[in-house]
Amino acid sequence: MKDIYLIYGSDYKLIKRKLDEIKGDIKDVVTYDLSTDKIDNLLDDALCISMFEGKKLIIGENALFLTSIPSNINHNIEYLSNYLNDDNHENIVVLTVLEEKLDERKKIVKQFKEKANVIHVDKIDEKKLPEFIINEFKEKGYKIDYKTTNYFLDYVGNDINVILNEINKMILYKDYDTKITIDDVNNISSRAFKDNIFELLDGIMKKNYKKIFECMNDLKILKEEPIKIISMLGKQITFIYRVKILSDKYNSNEEISRVLNCHPYRVKLAKECDYMIYELEDLVKKLYNLDYEIKSGKKDKILGFDDFLMRL
Repeated sequence: MKDIYLIYGSDYKLIKRKLDEIKGDIKDVVTYDLSTDKIDNLLDDALCISMFEGKKLIIGENALFLTSIPSNINHNIEYLSNYLNDDNHENIVVLTVLEEKLDERKKIVKQFKEKANVIHVDKIDEKKLPEFIINEFKEKGYKIDYKTTNYFLDYVGNDINVILNEINKMILYKDYDTKITIDDVNNISSRAFKDNIFELLDGIMKKNYKKIFECMNDLKILKEEPIKIISMLGKQITFIYRVKILSDKYNSNEEISRVLNCHPYRVKLAKECDYMIYELEDLVKKLYNLDYEIKSGKKDKILGFDDFLMRL
């Protein structure tokens, strides 16, 4: 296939992984934001010889003109069409789209599918996350068993961005020792982070703003990513929400713990939350929307999360 790629999907981290695979050891890399830059400028650059030996990689992010989303930029689609038809390319061009679907009605999309390497990165099903984690470690030459994988997943949450970051941290920590253990998870994952997250959750559940912002200051000092904090909070609040729902059906903590496959003490703590079911549902939705807006570049991660806390 030609050195032209189109990568699309709803998870930026998975798109980034594909980009890194294509990039390899290429040193000359140029990135354009096609929500503000014209495709014309990118293609002009693609026709120029690299300053280094070998090929140049030109990346065009946010190629939203390939979707049904309206674009304010007047892209020269004919120029792009001619470039796709040309068999002689000096460099590698990769366009990315952070959307689940392309606009199949557009001629240029059909042309991409005929002339280029079109890659759709599927969102990973939660049930397949343990297998995904095991394979990620395996590809990097490390081993982790199912018990440790589930422990790791229970700690870091289901956010794929957080999972991949934590895997990379684990590998840096382990160095030449290739077996990942539960002790490794405990050692590399800051205890202060876990403590602060549950303190933060407790502050949110009790609407104790002094406690909330004390915890947030501590987490900022630890340089913890807002995305990671949002993921952990979302997981814990969802758990409390499910306990509240099941409390109408089951009388005992033990019955609920069997349904949720957790310790009865966690159920007891969740029941102590004063939030109503509709309030918990609203919190989960707000965290989900905030996560999406940060990842899609619509909100700054720090300002967005601070604004969420201020509106509790």
